[in-house]
Amino acid sequence: MNDTRVRMEEEEYWNDSVAKGFSWEEGDDTMGMPDLSITSSQPLDDLVSFEMGPTSSGSAVWEARVREAAKQISAAANKPEPSISQMMGRKDPAKLEAELNTLRRKLENLQDRRLDPDPPVETVQNIILGKPYSLEMYKSMKKKEDLLDCALEMGDGDAILAITLMIKKTLKHPKFLGILGARPLAAQHLIHHMITRHELSQLTDLLNALGRFHESGIVAYKQAVSSQSIEYKVRNLKQILHSQMSGHIDSSLVVEQINLLERISPILGAESSYPERQPSVLSSSVLKALLYCTQHYYGAPENLLHSPSAIRKMHSLSERQVIWVSVRGRATAEAWKDCENLLVGKGWLGGVKAKGGVNMAEMSIVLHDAKCPVETLSLVLQAVESPGERLEVARKLRVSSVVVDVLLAQKDRAALLRFRDSLQASSRDWFYAENALTTSNVKWKN
Repeated sequence: MNDTRVRMEEEEYWNDSVAKGFSWEEGDDTMGMPDLSITSSQPLDDLVSFEMGPTSSGSAVWEARVREAAKQISAAANKPEPSISQMMGRKDPAKLEAELNTLRRKLENLQDRRLDPDPPVETVQNIILGKPYSLEMYKSMKKKEDLLDCALEMGDGDAILAITLMIKKTLKHPKFLGILGARPLAAQHLIHHMITRHELSQLTDLLNALGRFHESGIVAYKQAVSSQSIEYKVRNLKQILHSQMSGHIDSSLVVEQINLLERISPILGAESSYPERQPSVLSSSVLKALLYCTQHYYGAPENLLHSPSAIRKMHSLSERQVIWVSVRGRATAEAWKDCENLLVGKGWLGGVKAKGGVNMAEMSIVLHDAKCPVETLSLVLQAVESPGERLEVARKLRVSSVVVDVLLAQKDRAALLRFRDSLQASSRDWFYAENALTTSNVKWKN
């Protein structure tokens, strides 16, 4: 009974509503909706209307809001599209044309300058700061020179070298030499770069082209002696002596090295039977060759290749050079008597004097470092001319007998007493000092 009543109420509602339901029997396949077509002769707000079924309390509010929206849509639809002048602020067409021409000229200038390099200052600064840079756009010789001059003015070595290498690569050799010859600092950076990379042959040619013959000879010499073989060294030295170093200020030194290498070459072959020795020092220099020969062949006659006397005569060594080196060689061999004979001679009234004008204080230190006996060291110290220096060195090397002799000669009893008390009691040096204090007939000054 209740279900039947509900169905009747629903049918009554749909029969009374303005909303028409869909029916397959009708030919129109549209739903029953109000006609919302708009014509140009009627305002949009008048055309918009809604027929509601059962009225509700909010229907008037919704209808008012819809009508207001329709008015706004109608006003926007009837408003004309703004012109270009309105969007540009209504500017004068002549001014707009002038601005357009200006922009065109700027664009043409940018197109013309698209292949121009950056200003030299900007490029050099980028090199210094490690920023990206390009040197390819500097085509003309004038632009290359301006760029190099800018780098030289700023004084950055990396920038100078990078630009110099670019110029060397892109210019013909005569023009490059002209630029380099007028800028010695750029040339020096390039020379150091080539030395670091061991490009000695190219460097020699460059120095000769720049007229720097002295440096060219030195580089050629360095290349000649780079070989480990003595035979190759001699051959290379003889070759550069007649080419790059002809008339060179150091050519006489090259001649001496050739003579030395030719002398020690047979010695090196014979010294291979002594593995404990170090014959490689023979080819280092004349003085090292003399040191080796005085250590092992001190008394060899001059007719032998390893004779120290023959080496001295061939290379015109001074007496001071011979004594200084020979003492070291004989000290290494612990031939102390030879050291005495080389350094000390007889003086007046049985005294001693230095030979060869060498510094006896320095030679005393050399002998002390070589563990020389105190008797030999005392004899050498007696040849030190200045008593003050003799006393100072004797104290430093702890040669007590020389200290006592100097204090006794100075008649300084107080200093001698202090020195005796600093020695070990009843030792040999203590008795030597005590004997000087008690048995001498010296008139003391204190």
